[in-house]
Formats: sequence, structure tokens, C-alpha cells
Amino acid sequence: MKVSHGIVLLGCAALVASFWLIPSVAGDAETDRQSDTLADAIGYPRQADAAGFARAALATPLGRSESFGVLEVTDLPHDDPRDPMARLVWRIHHETPDTDWNLGQDTFDACYRVEFDYYGTSSGPSRITCPTNAAAITPPPLPRRDIPPGFAPALEAVLGHLPATAGPPEVRAALTAGMPAPPVDPETHLAGIPPEVLVQVRGSDVGVALFARTGVEDTDCMMGRRVGGVVRVWSLSARDQRMELPCSAEAALAAP
Repeated sequence: MKVSHGIVLLGCAALVASFWLIPSVAGDAETDRQSDTLADAIGYPRQADAAGFARAALATPLGRSESFGVLEVTDLPHDDPRDPMARLVWRIHHETPDTDWNLGQDTFDACYRVEFDYYGTSSGPSRITCPTNAAAITPPPLPRRDIPPGFAPALEAVLGHLPATAGPPEVRAALTAGMPAPPVDPETHLAGIPPEVLVQVRGSDVGVALFARTGVEDTDCMMGRRVGGVVRVWSLSARDQRMELPCSAEAALAAP
């Protein structure tokens, strides 16, 4: 059977036309790059849940810009560290300046889906069709849980003014009265959470440890002691904590 060349040409033209009529998911190389950079940036330090990843995203320069919004914050059931534990969908509003020579869209919203496991990004960011009329989500802020710098001189003063012999209840009472309250965060307007206080007394010697869990794996530790009448206060460095040195009142007493 012979096929007319005209029919073949018409069929090809219809195929090309139908290809260009297929709607594409909005986005370009720049929004792809921004999303890849953002996903890498918030994948570590590890977060406890999807809201933690959203807070981390919104704390970045891109996240603080008016062009960015988080549209979905979802915790995923998981049993293994490699299982996806959280999903985010975010939107980047893109506008091309009038001075640019641009063959693509001048203004568009690009949306991306990304999932995270215990170790970081597990899939994505992938372009998706933006949800219709989706409003940006801002998770509620969390209070700070670190140990403020002003705690060191206060702890030193408390240890220096303890009576020659003081039991654990007296030491705890002195710490309650002498240590400052954590300051209010100027950004969130939330007061910080006081650190955990650990006390050990051995005769006239006193050891104190202040412990704060600042993240899933990150901690703050300040230790102080009065041994032989001499007061010393110090903090465990990030290197010390990576070496898993104990943050305890017993360790404060035993330190060289």
C-alpha cells in the first residue's frame, strides 16, 4: 500500500505540534542550582523531623528571600537510617530582568520535591508541578538550648562563694540563685531553655556540669569545679565532644 508524502508530512506536523502543546514543569538551570545547593546545605547537621528541615531551609539566604516558600512539610514513616524520614516541597519565584535576553519564560514559579534520610538528601530535588493555591508554611520557632557565654563567669562566681563544706542540695540552691536565666532570642522572642545541671560533691571539693542538647547529635557542655579551694570553669570544645569526652560532674572533678 502506498502512503502519500502529504499524509506523512501532516502526521509529522501534528506530532511536533502535540509535543509543543505538552505543558512542561516550570524551572530552569538557575532554580535547579538553587534547589540543589539548598538541599545539600540543610541535609546536615541532622534534623529531628521535617519541621527541622523546613526551619533550616528558611534560615538560609535563599529561604529568607521573598522569592522562596516551603509548601509541604511531611514526616515519613521509617525504620532504617536509609529510609526517607522527611519530605519538603518548596517554591522559587523567578523573574527575569527586562534587560536580559531570555528565550524562556520571564516570570514563573518553580516547585521542587526533596526527601531526606538520616544521612542527608535521599531523593531530589525534583521539579514538580506547583500545587494550586498552596500557601507558604512557616513552622513555629523553637527556643534556643545552648549555653550562653554569660554562664561562665556566673558559674565561676557561684563556685567561688560556696561555703567550705556544702552538700549537693546547697550547691544546687546556690546555682539556682546565682546563674542567669537564658536570654530571650531577639529573632524568635522565645526565652532559652536552661541547661541540665549535674552536681557531684566529694568532701570539700565540688564538681558541676551544665549540659545542653542543641540538636539531634550536637551538644553544649560547660564544666566547673572547686578542688582544694581553687575554682576552674571551662567548656568542652567541638573536638572534645567529637572525642566523646563525658560531660559530667564526676568528669569535672577528675579533670587534670
